[in-house]
Amino acid sequence: MAVLMVPSSLRRYTNQQSRITLSVGSIEEALRRFSEDSGELRNHLFSGQALRKFIVVCKNGQDIRLLDGLQTSVTDADEVQIIASVAGG
Repeated sequence: MAVLMVPSSLRRYTNQQSRITLSVGSIEEALRRFSEDSGELRNHLFSGQALRKFIVVCKNGQDIRLLDGLQTSVTDADEVQIIASVAGG
């Protein structure tokens, strides 16, 4: 199963787990399964069908925007990381 690395800002949705495993075929499927139990989390990650601009997702350390975006394939050996940008001044 692929491992999804959860940033500390989103761990309230995973009972404080930093890693969850998912059997999925794409980044889109992983994020949808991750957020399926929480409309709030889904709205945090997505704007309509697209990822929000402040959310960066990497597969094995490579930004999916440089791969096939949400359609990037995922295998059991992959690690998916969500990076939520933090703004402030």
